[in-house]
Amino acid sequence: MGEVEENEKSTHGCCANSYDGDAFGMRKKRDEHCMKKSMLIFSVSLFCVGVAVSQERPFDRYNESFATLWFHQVPEWFQDAKFGIYTHWTPTTIGCEKTGAGWYPFEMYQHDGVYGGKLRKKSDQPHDAYLYHTKAYGNPKDFGWKDMIPLFKPTKFDAKEWVDLFEQAGAKFAGPVAIHHDGYAMWDSDVTRWNAKALAGFDPSAELVKEIRKRGMKYIASFHHSHTWRYFIPSYGFDGSDPDYVDLYFEPHAYGAPLSPLFKKWWRSLLDEYLEKYDPDMVWFDMGTRDIPTELMYPFLARYYNHAEDANKEVAVTFKDYAPKLPGGIVDYEKGRVQNKQKGAWLTDDTINPSWFNFPQSVDKDANDVVDMLIDIVSKNGCLLLNIAPDSEGRISGYEKEVLLEIGAWLKTNGEAIYNTRTWRVAEEGPTKLKGDGSFLKQKTVYTNKDIRFTQSKDGKIVYVIVLDRPGSEVLIRSITEAPKDIRLLGFEGKISWEMSNNGCRIMFPEPAMTACAYAFKLAY
Repeated sequence: MGEVEENEKSTHGCCANSYDGDAFGMRKKRDEHCMKKSMLIFSVSLFCVGVAVSQERPFDRYNESFATLWFHQVPEWFQDAKFGIYTHWTPTTIGCEKTGAGWYPFEMYQHDGVYGGKLRKKSDQPHDAYLYHTKAYGNPKDFGWKDMIPLFKPTKFDAKEWVDLFEQAGAKFAGPVAIHHDGYAMWDSDVTRWNAKALAGFDPSAELVKEIRKRGMKYIASFHHSHTWRYFIPSYGFDGSDPDYVDLYFEPHAYGAPLSPLFKKWWRSLLDEYLEKYDPDMVWFDMGTRDIPTELMYPFLARYYNHAEDANKEVAVTFKDYAPKLPGGIVDYEKGRVQNKQKGAWLTDDTINPSWFNFPQSVDKDANDVVDMLIDIVSKNGCLLLNIAPDSEGRISGYEKEVLLEIGAWLKTNGEAIYNTRTWRVAEEGPTKLKGDGSFLKQKTVYTNKDIRFTQSKDGKIVYVIVLDRPGSEVLIRSITEAPKDIRLLGFEGKISWEMSNNGCRIMFPEPAMTACAYAFKLAY
C-alpha cells in the first residue's frame, strides 16, 4: 500500500502525465497538447453522435487513445457491491511483524537516517527496521531483501478458510495484493523468478480466485509495482547494485531517473500475465502510477477493456486520488473519504490494523468503526475495500476475524440498506462532519445518534434512514418531508410508530430493540 508522505500527494486533472517537474517533466507540454487533442476528439464525437456515453460509442474496439478509453463505464456490479476485502500478504509480512515497518524492504536499508517516500531525510537516526535487520540477519549488504524473500514459506494458508470468512463478513468482491512494491509476485509467474510458486511452492492467486468465484463474488487483484522503481533506491549502497539481482532491484539510479526499458517491460508483462491467468474483475492500482507514462499505461487499459468485452463481462480499474486520472477508472481514497455525495462512483481503501501488513501489537478499528465508515461511504456513492493482514504463516488473526464476523452480522440484518442501493437526494444529517476530502484524513470520527445517513433502492420506492448510534426514545428525520406508506426497523419484528410534522418525520424508537452498530429504518413509498 502507498504510505506516501503528504508532500508526495499531487492534484492532477485528466492529463495523466502532469509529473510536477520530475524526470518526465520535459514531456509535460507535449503530453498536455496530446491530451487536449484527445479530449477535443472525444467531445466532438459525443456531440456528433448525440447520445449518452453509456448507450453508444463511435468505435468498436478500445485503443490506446484517451478518447476511446474514457467511454469505459463503471460496472453495475461495483455500484451494487459496496463492500470488498483484500489482503496485504507477501514476504514483507516477515519484517513488518517484528517492526511495524509496512515498507520493510525500503526501510531496512536506511542506515544513515529515516527517509520518506521522496527520499527526504526525516531523522539522522537509523531506521528501526535497519536496526532490527542488522541484529536479526546481519548487514543488509550480506543479507538483503533478496535473502529474506526465501524465508517466506507459509504453512497455514487456507484459501477456503479465508474466503469463507470474507463471505461471512458480507464482502461482495475480494482478492489479494498480487504484487507489492517489494517485487514479489503472489502467483505462479513466468515473468519473474521472484514468485510464490517458485520460492514458496504454492499459488495463492489460483487458490483464491477459485474459492472467490465459487461463491459468486467478484475477483480483484491489486498492483503496487509501479512504485518499485523508486522503492529499492536505498538498497544500491548494499546488495541492490549486484547485477545478478537486477530483475529484483533494477538498475542503480537516482530518485527521479526515467524508467529503464527493463522496468517498463517487467511492469507491463506482469499485468498481461495476470490478466491471462486469473482474469480479474478489478485491477486496483496503488501509488506510483504517476511514474508510468501514458504510452505504457493506456495500451494496457485498452487490452483489459477489450478483453472484458470479449468475455462479455464488466471490469473496473482504480487509481489513487493523488495520481493521474485513468480514463474509465474509479478514483480511490487511501485511508480517506469525501465530505459530500459524489455524482460518480468512488472507492475507499482502509485497514483494521494501522500497518497494511501484519503487526500484531497494534489495532486501529473495531467493527463499529468499520460499519459507520461503510455507511457514510455508501451514502455518498462510494464503496469500501477493507484490508486484512494475515501473518507470515497465512493465518488471519483472531481480532480481525472477530471484527469481520461482527460486520457480517450487521450486514446480514441491514444489508438491504447497503447493497444494490443508490444515493438519495441528500446523503446525511447531523453534526459530525469530515474535515476534508481525499486520502490520509487524519481524523478519528466518532458518530452519535444525531448522525444520520440515507440510501435508496434503485427504483426509488424505498428510502433507508440509517442512524449511526442507538437512538433515544425517538429520532427526528428533518430531510423526510413526504409521508411514507410504512416504516420498519430492519431486524425488528414489531410495529414502528411515527408521525409527520413541519419539522420532518418523527420516528419512535422501540423498546426493547436489538443492540447494533447502527440502526436502519426502511421507509416505503
